[in-house]
Amino acid sequence: MKSFYKFSYLLLIPFAALLYANSSGSPGGRSGSPGDGGATCTACHTGTATAQSGWITTNIPDNGFTPGETYEVTLNAAHSGAGRFGFELTAENPVGNKLGGFSITDASRTKLVSGGNAVTHTTAGNSGGNSTSWTFNWTAPFDDVEVRFYAAVNAANGNGTTSGDQIYTTNMFYNLALPAVLVSVDPSAAEKGSSPELTLIGANTNWTSETPVVSIINVENAAEVYTASSVSVVSDEELLAVIDIPFEATVGSYTVQAGDVSIPGAFEVTVVSSLLAQTAESFQMFPNPVSNDQLIVNTLQNSEVSIYDLNGRKALELTLIAGSNQIDVSALQAGMYIVVNEIETGRTTQKLIVR
Repeated sequence: MKSFYKFSYLLLIPFAALLYANSSGSPGGRSGSPGDGGATCTACHTGTATAQSGWITTNIPDNGFTPGETYEVTLNAAHSGAGRFGFELTAENPVGNKLGGFSITDASRTKLVSGGNAVTHTTAGNSGGNSTSWTFNWTAPFDDVEVRFYAAVNAANGNGTTSGDQIYTTNMFYNLALPAVLVSVDPSAAEKGSSPELTLIGANTNWTSETPVVSIINVENAAEVYTASSVSVVSDEELLAVIDIPFEATVGSYTVQAGDVSIPGAFEVTVVSSLLAQTAESFQMFPNPVSNDQLIVNTLQNSEVSIYDLNGRKALELTLIAGSNQIDVSALQAGMYIVVNEIETGRTTQKLIVR
């Protein structure tokens, strides 16, 4: 009889050692993932695993992860009356290949297992009352478009055996973040001297988190940039931007830029075709067309007048006083010009033809 007890005692030694070892972390391959063959803590503990949702949380944005970025992952667990909690969590692609990328931020409660392809608890990290959580980092891969986190949790009753424990499984999937793009700009053209309000539509953009700077940039001259005087965010994917286009602007194609996204050549600056009407009482030029080098301008207010050619170059600048003014336009070559008259109450424009 003594020999039988001695033999039974010897059998219990490796069994007790297994219990002690698992209290300091999973042996690996027990996350419940496809890559682990669906194996969970039930490989050592009795019972059937129960699926839970929402136990894995991260700070990965809703639009997905960015390759090379590091994110915080938290595994939460809850079970009334649990004496201890243990876990294993892994990351895989859709076909079950391990993604790794884990790094430990709390070495007292968590550690790597399975060659760094999974995270598990330590001896100090298996304590808990009715709930607990573990947090660590994960760095997104460069060659995968989806990550699937899987975890198995053991809510142990603390009786020192493998019976009476409750096993849970949980998972969370994330897609690769699609690149932000600028889809359209409306209107796609405006005249020099105008201030159009542009509607910009993006995709995979996040404009509500930070209002981007909006500009138009000359395709032929990157130094010619006109930045929006106001930008209003309608949604993550819609902006309203007012661009003040001066008369000096070059006619041609412009790239529309909103933060980090752009559409090359999506906007055209055009010549002035519809100028503001101006009453004869406030500002009058004659003769128009002018062919004798002398232009008469009658104005009711003192004003600053600038004359531009159709390429936006300032050809003449002068100050007028209220009344009749005689202007020498002999320096102007034959062609069409834009006369900008600025007074205290605003600015008006008019065409001038020189022959």
